[in-house]
Amino acid sequence: MRTYEALYIVRPDLGDDEIQAIAKKVEAMAVDAGGAIVRSEIWGKRKLAYKVKQFTEGCYVLLRFTAAPSFVARLGTYFRLEEPIIRHLVIHFDEQTLRLEEEQAKRKQAEIQASAASRDDDDGDSRPRHRRRRDDDDDDDDND
Repeated sequence: MRTYEALYIVRPDLGDDEIQAIAKKVEAMAVDAGGAIVRSEIWGKRKLAYKVKQFTEGCYVLLRFTAAPSFVARLGTYFRLEEPIIRHLVIHFDEQTLRLEEEQAKRKQAEIQASAASRDDDDGDSRPRHRRRRDDDDDDDDND
């Protein structure tokens, strides 16, 4: 099984129920083919960079899944034949990319924990810091 990510754009004139139905159907196709859904997100309507099939907006749907390579060909065919889907892209994640993504997530989690720990370490000491204030007498120029 390989990990893939499919990003597809659905026509903006469809209702939320229809968009949900399309997303559920794509997910069901992946599961029926022996795959598994890793993540599914509906990003909502967004402006397109250029017109696609006379639409300037589209509803973006992101699906990360694991499946056999043969399923990706069938999914591509489904996307091309399904009229409400106006554009699609399916990419394969190799092991190195998945490892890097996992490392980034761990690093981000560690930063969040470190940030929370530093806030907890702050005793609420609200004494002002000793800073040197600049007075008019501190000017370096001798214009007197």
